[in-house]
Amino acid sequence: MVTSGYFKETIVKNQKIIKLFFIILLLKLICAHSFAYLNIAFFKLEIKDFDELSQNELLFAVVVFAPIFETLFCQFFLYRLLIQLRIKNELILIILMAFVFSQFHWYHWLYVVATFLGGLLLNYFYLSIYKIKNEFIAFLWTIALHSSFNLYGFLVNKL
Repeated sequence: MVTSGYFKETIVKNQKIIKLFFIILLLKLICAHSFAYLNIAFFKLEIKDFDELSQNELLFAVVVFAPIFETLFCQFFLYRLLIQLRIKNELILIILMAFVFSQFHWYHWLYVVATFLGGLLLNYFYLSIYKIKNEFIAFLWTIALHSSFNLYGFLVNKL
């Protein structure tokens, strides 16, 4: 009965990952809507960087390319580098990785702040999955989370 114990443990781990995925996605959506409200109510800052892209190009950029590239750089490679630099404190790792992630989103200052907070959630998710499973699975799940969030943003902005 060793096999059934392994499968039960795997199912529990997968359920934990799925729950964490939806909790973090919900928190990221709340954060994004909160900052969108602040922007609309007080600042009226605009992002014009993507105006020249077609809708298909924008969809590919934000739902496919950006999540893969940013997860590769801001979680996968950066985590490895910080560990090699002997930074082991999880909170410091999450903050440093979120800071780098936010610098990829310098459209205006409020967007950088919002992306930093969203990056904290993404990095917490990445490290949690890394501990539950492994680096590759954490990489894939983080891309899926980032893509889901960006897809939601893309669809909401289309309305």
